[in-house]
Amino acid sequence: MPITLKPLTLENLADYERLTQHGDEGQACYCSFWHSKWASMDHYHQVQKDEPERLRESVVQKVRSGFHVGVIAYRPEERPAGPEGRGASLTIQVPCAWVSVGPLTDFFWTWRRVAQVGEAARSIAGIVCFTLAPEYRGRNFQLEVLAALKEYGRAREWSAIEGYPFADEAIATHGDKLKWAGLSNGFERAGFERVGDHWLSHPDYKRSIYSLNLK
Repeated sequence: MPITLKPLTLENLADYERLTQHGDEGQACYCSFWHSKWASMDHYHQVQKDEPERLRESVVQKVRSGFHVGVIAYRPEERPAGPEGRGASLTIQVPCAWVSVGPLTDFFWTWRRVAQVGEAARSIAGIVCFTLAPEYRGRNFQLEVLAALKEYGRAREWSAIEGYPFADEAIATHGDKLKWAGLSNGFERAGFERVGDHWLSHPDYKRSIYSLNLK
């Protein structure tokens, strides 16, 4: 059954929290890293450990200010309506993925990419995080979400969408912790084309910029 993408609002914060509340070592992250300047990764992780509500509030404030913070993917699923699975079934919308995506100008973390593309950054959307609920991982679900994101982006008059996955060899070396950016194969199968190295690509952590023209 087709999925539905809904932008993060104050009304669906609970679904967003369920998808983002577990970061490194089980600490809450709320996918907040992209919205602020941090002195270092150690600084960010200290705040993540000691003041997780501060991270949540930074995202809430972005939503209240009208920034496009991201989308939640919902999938319709049949669930028993009666006790012990008896009776007619109900179709409910299950939050299955969180994608931190929006115009490049809506994220602090993408400022170097903004400098590269100039005025076009206002209409180019960047995917800075791609998080699937555990039960949807390993099922090629990235492709389904990206297909829905194409139509979502066109409706919002985005000119292009970019993704920034790590190279397969980097994931093989450093593990699944790098999959939060999405997988190169998933972007390629969805029609994205590699246009260059990511601005923070490193020999030990190679990354690429994948782009899909929506016009």
